[in-house]
Amino acid sequence: MTSLCKICMAQEREWDRRTLVEHVRDAHGDEPESVEQVYPELCEEVFAADASDKGSTDDRSRPTPEESTETPSDDLLDDSYGKKWFLIGVGGAGNNILDAILLRRETLAENNERRARIWEGGLAGYGPLNTNISELEQTYYAQEEKGYSRNDLLPNCIIGFGRHDYAGAGYRWDIGKQLMEADFEGDSDPFRERWDMKAERIQDSQAVMFIHSVTKGTGCGATPVVADRLRSDVLADNTIVPKPLFSSVVIPSEGTEYSEYGGRAKVNGVVGLARTSRAVDAIIPFDNTRLENVQADIRPRIDGLEEYNPPQFTDVNRPLVAFLEAFTMSSVPQFLDRDATMSIMGDVFDPADSFRPVEDKYQLNPDVSFTPAVILAPVLGRSRASSFDRSKLEILVRNALFQNKLAEFDPTTAWGGTFLVYGPSEKMDEISEFVADGTLTEIISDKEFLDAGDVAGIETVDVHVKQLVTPDLDDVHLWGTLWNPEMPSLADMYDRAQRLKQEGSSEQAENVREEWDAVKALFSSLGRENMA
Repeated sequence: MTSLCKICMAQEREWDRRTLVEHVRDAHGDEPESVEQVYPELCEEVFAADASDKGSTDDRSRPTPEESTETPSDDLLDDSYGKKWFLIGVGGAGNNILDAILLRRETLAENNERRARIWEGGLAGYGPLNTNISELEQTYYAQEEKGYSRNDLLPNCIIGFGRHDYAGAGYRWDIGKQLMEADFEGDSDPFRERWDMKAERIQDSQAVMFIHSVTKGTGCGATPVVADRLRSDVLADNTIVPKPLFSSVVIPSEGTEYSEYGGRAKVNGVVGLARTSRAVDAIIPFDNTRLENVQADIRPRIDGLEEYNPPQFTDVNRPLVAFLEAFTMSSVPQFLDRDATMSIMGDVFDPADSFRPVEDKYQLNPDVSFTPAVILAPVLGRSRASSFDRSKLEILVRNALFQNKLAEFDPTTAWGGTFLVYGPSEKMDEISEFVADGTLTEIISDKEFLDAGDVAGIETVDVHVKQLVTPDLDDVHLWGTLWNPEMPSLADMYDRAQRLKQEGSSEQAENVREEWDAVKALFSSLGRENMA
């Protein structure tokens, strides 16, 4: 694999020196900050005292190109190119979930579980953003991943640097929006100038995932702005198909924030979803009520989560991480380690596979300025059965679509969906036959589940099923995203926002009116009757 200097982007054949360390020392030895940020693991060698004489290295002591080439596994793990996600956690909820993902990765690594390669091979990069410095200080990312002080966090992770007191947006999405816009005023480019987000790593990833809440101020207000600027400033190129942008959105439980803060959380949720749907390709809504009630068998072990996540979120973040872990594993290269470690075999399931098939099912409307993001309702089921027949597969589908759905929705109103069934080879050998002959697709499409036959228009309700062999699991899982179903929690939020729009005379009501075109475009696409 050809090496590339990630500071100057020069390829190995263009270096004056043979090894990466020598090239960095020779070409960038006077840029210690750049070296520290891009190659922290090489700093000691690059700036070693005995390396001052750059011409003193004996050519005979250098390894040959064959000797110095790393194994394919290490090359893949060290290089960000082609890895699945660049993760951006925005606001308190996003910071907490990013922490949970990093702690899951560390838990797997510290217990020598081969599944650690899912995250090592799946993350091109990551970084948190927030308007609240206190929330940032409490994160695992700040304390352990980076060892940051408050002064370090301000330039690297804060939104609205130098423009406020860093105490949060106070449930005001419009303030979160204004603070994020302030970071891009004039010629400012925080992606390249200060944030913990290297543009080249974002460009290398298969997709970008924003993780945030839509009911408070920062995640709701700031995420659409940063998504727009990332697309225009970092990803602007001549590619025909743009890099997919996703949003994992947390919707609060009815009994907590809704009751405590009245209707504001509902209104923020509607506006936040609508504004985000302009900026990203797909939105995955997670309902805290459903996350709290899923079965214990999809709550993965995450050591140290209680130390860094607030108590009310430790249980709900575990199944959310499990869902994202399954989404991530399918694009980890199959030749990651050819000998003894994890070998994921089967269909390669890339980010765009989850939403591209439905994009052209939207009704053509010349009066609408944009097509809203696809809503992907998440499910994750599990079966401990030792053998499988049609009956056992029906139980697995029921477990995923009803007991373990991670948002409240009606499967029979979805436009279709994409599913991934995965498990150990001895069980997948049996299940593969049911995938190949269409049995599993037929079960999912059945009247009891998606009811794919119930469609009024000419468009079909499509079901796509992929499969993977994952040797490090004992049980079979069914992961899925269902497209644009009716969602009661979102409908309740919409009703509240609509009443405010129609009857309110406050600034909040006026803010809703200004965003209503986006609200209408998104919410009028939910439910099968809205499919072309």
